[in-house]
Amino acid sequence: MIVDAHHHLEDEKDYSEKLVRECDRLNVDKVCLMGVPDYYGFSSNSDVEKAFRKYPDRLIGFAHVALGNDNPDKVVEYKSRGFTGLKMINPPANYDDKNFYPVYKKAEEVGLPVLFHLGIVARNDKFKDLDINSNRMRPIYLDTIARAFPELQIIGAHLGNPWFGEAAMAARWNPNLYFDITGSTLKKKDPEDIGKLLWWTKTTRYRDPLQREAWEKIVFGSDVPCNEIGDVLNDYKKTLEALNIDKEVQEKVFGGTMAKILKIEW
Repeated sequence: MIVDAHHHLEDEKDYSEKLVRECDRLNVDKVCLMGVPDYYGFSSNSDVEKAFRKYPDRLIGFAHVALGNDNPDKVVEYKSRGFTGLKMINPPANYDDKNFYPVYKKAEEVGLPVLFHLGIVARNDKFKDLDINSNRMRPIYLDTIARAFPELQIIGAHLGNPWFGEAAMAARWNPNLYFDITGSTLKKKDPEDIGKLLWWTKTTRYRDPLQREAWEKIVFGSDVPCNEIGDVLNDYKKTLEALNIDKEVQEKVFGGTMAKILKIEW
């Protein structure tokens, strides 16, 4: 099974149809579609809902929650509408601000995993009047959240770029915290660089509390238009092969771990 844990529904006519066709070609079984704020130029939560209702066996909806504006009732609403997860980006305070805890608590209670954008945010003229602060989205804040809500399944995007070390160590210590490696990282960092970040194994002196391999905390995500998914798949494959990652662990990266998070039979 291949599960794309991080994909955006482009604001383009018939995009979901194109996405499904490309997934058929690439043998990608499931895609997590992310809702995002209106100013990003992608599709809204309602558009994402239409897409996953049209293709329920292929597309999985993650609703955008606006931290600081949306209350826990929104989480319950999205759950009732059939969303399987939540997406968060550009908070008005650090992700681990206690004012956001009721939202995280509700997500934990209703069983919705959360994907957090991490690190640097794209910049263009549309954003110039917005209060965007990349430092509020550091991966270390997910360490705080993961400890406070141990049943909440958390995925951090982009391996925390540029705070890779924070992301890796937070992943090692928290059983409920995972990361994708989307964006420029696999294009610009050699496999050896990634391997130095994700260094622990089941037998190393310093290791995951559940004795998992480091790469069992990494999930495949694309975060690109559908015509580029194959390219990102190849980046993951080349990195995993270069690091001699066991085939069983590779299967978990590409689908097994995310299937477990989403409670999909695999």
